[in-house]
Amino acid sequence: MLFGRKVIFLLIVLMWIPLSYGADEQVQTSLTQLSISLEQNPKLTLGKVEELNQLFLHPQPSSRFWFELKVIEVKAKTRLGYFEEAEQHLYQLESYLPVMGAFEDAPAQIKLLQAQLALKKNDISVGLLLLEQARDLVPKEHVTLRSDILHSLAWALRYQANYSEAEQVIKDAISLVAPIEDKARLATYYNQLGVIYDYMGSLQLALRFHEKSLNIQRQLQNQQGISNSLYNIGEIYRDLEKFQQALQHFKQALEVDKALGDPIHIANSHGKLSQVYLKLGDIAQALSHSQAGIELSRASGANSDLAWQLSILANIYVAQKALTQALAVAQEALTLALEAKAKRTEHTVRIVMIEIWLAQSQYESALSEIEWVLALPDIGTSYRATLHKYQAQALEQLGQYKLAVQSLESFIEARTQLYHDLDKQQALTMQQNVEFIRQEQALKLIQNEQALAQATLENLKLQRGMGASLLLCFMAIGIYIYKRQVQKQQFVELEADMMAQSLAQKNRLLADVSHELRTPLAALKLTVEAMQHNIEPDPVKGFIKIQKKISHLDNLIKDIYQSAQFDNDAMVLDKQPVDVSILLKEIVEEFQPMYATKQQSLTYAEEVDNTLFDLDAARIRQVIFNLLRNSHFYTSVDGQTVVTLKMNKKGVMISTQDSFPGVATEDLEKIFERLYRCEGSRSRDHGGSGLGLAICQQIVQAHGGNISAAHSSMGGVEITIYIPYQADA
Repeated sequence: MLFGRKVIFLLIVLMWIPLSYGADEQVQTSLTQLSISLEQNPKLTLGKVEELNQLFLHPQPSSRFWFELKVIEVKAKTRLGYFEEAEQHLYQLESYLPVMGAFEDAPAQIKLLQAQLALKKNDISVGLLLLEQARDLVPKEHVTLRSDILHSLAWALRYQANYSEAEQVIKDAISLVAPIEDKARLATYYNQLGVIYDYMGSLQLALRFHEKSLNIQRQLQNQQGISNSLYNIGEIYRDLEKFQQALQHFKQALEVDKALGDPIHIANSHGKLSQVYLKLGDIAQALSHSQAGIELSRASGANSDLAWQLSILANIYVAQKALTQALAVAQEALTLALEAKAKRTEHTVRIVMIEIWLAQSQYESALSEIEWVLALPDIGTSYRATLHKYQAQALEQLGQYKLAVQSLESFIEARTQLYHDLDKQQALTMQQNVEFIRQEQALKLIQNEQALAQATLENLKLQRGMGASLLLCFMAIGIYIYKRQVQKQQFVELEADMMAQSLAQKNRLLADVSHELRTPLAALKLTVEAMQHNIEPDPVKGFIKIQKKISHLDNLIKDIYQSAQFDNDAMVLDKQPVDVSILLKEIVEEFQPMYATKQQSLTYAEEVDNTLFDLDAARIRQVIFNLLRNSHFYTSVDGQTVVTLKMNKKGVMISTQDSFPGVATEDLEKIFERLYRCEGSRSRDHGGSGLGLAICQQIVQAHGGNISAAHSSMGGVEITIYIPYQADA
């Protein structure tokens, strides 16, 4: 016992000696190590801090070491969900502020900790107020503290769906820490920027920044940072409907989260796994993860997180046709979302409730909810379109046809606006991509110049006595700088040309699409006006006409969106070994009943040695579906279509050829252009978007292959797809 007291006394003396003489390098190193440990494993860090706290018999607010130790303790307890204990520590720290006059950053530091605790508890309004106070208090020279405040502010703005402002704020934070090469903060901020781009729909930029963050976190061996990046990359794969990749990333994130002990992170990973399993149709796994996420969220007391978890459970009950249970859970989720002022979760829950009421034939309840939500300010275009669609369905079921027609008009307007917004977003994404690449290249050029200048200076030091060498070196530097300036100017001009060409292409596409939209919109307008003025004798037939035109518009918008994703490299292929023969046979069997309706024959032939090939089965299926659909529509009654597969050591070749009618020779090279119309009997008159073959070409090229059109020996058109084995090399 006496020995233990002596050890404690010695530790206290050793701790105070460096502080007393100003040589606090060892203490600062210990605090830095604790801060790094906090980012990687808050549970382990908290244990170390509690051990160090035993060195202090009483609070020491005049000690910088004691203050920094308390800051780390509050951060750890906040992240681990020990909110009451964190609040007590913050109250204690705030009461000691008059004694901590020497620590000029202490007031801002405490405000930031209070804000982070409020945000963790989903009290966003309080968190924002505290962050503004912290930003006013922080001294200018405390760069990292200012960047931390901006990072938390960006998180709060993102939570409120204020993505543009959040993007700018987090970029400001990055600009503060990039010059000092603070890798830990850079990785965290890159991750935040990736999430913001994901919510803005810029998936390519989102993936880029998540991968940058993940690479740095792996260098730092930061397990929590790795988990965050895996989680967010999984979210992007879920958005892209790549559920197997999403599942893999969320599982890895969950394992890391469990090891680190943050209950909110564990709950979120359970929730994401539940969503993915639900999409895959595995209800048992979805329910298991949902219940685990709900249990953890209830224990943490975070209403927003709990509301989101309950919304997932409501969707599971809907999938099980347990509508009464689904409605009860959704109502609880809505109450919690409103309390937490979580707009995204609130909107999600309200849609679920409306879908439940429609499924239960409670049309009055659905209409009441829809009208209330439509009156809310700042609801998104896509959300508004969905509400008008459900409103039209409910009114139609109640026999209120005129009002249903008005709702359909509103739906059409919203979907049209959604398309224009989508086009603007894709153009903005393109500009962001080009600007990002330009900035990266400019930075690399500057770094190369600096490296060369440094190397030149080193060389000059070795050759001081040689006047001729000095002159030559200066001349070399001058020539090099001149060449680099010329190269930079050429690069800028090239980027400008690329941007001009891209925007010109976008403008041409927009003009073509606007033209394509006029015909179905004009037909819709005529049908709607006929129903409004009771000219249409049969309202049911009128609605069928309207629904067909809306379906055509939907297909057009979906195809445009998919084509734009390929343009921006946002579409990710999921290549797996696939038996191509089995795949094609299945597709042919699916289409044969459709062909039989026009007395057409559809046959399959193959010349293969090995039928296994690495490709994205879903995308290739989409290509063959497009080709066979076109062949069915454009080939005459009693026509023939043949699908052929050839495989050898070089690659795979798939062809479809059909009988009369064909296309003109000059049209063969143009049919893969977006919205191109052939003259004559194969012109588009079957409700297609005009983008099907263009998308087919994009998918095949993404596989490293090519697609071509030629005259068929049967009198129609032959489409040939070739993908080499070396496509992945």
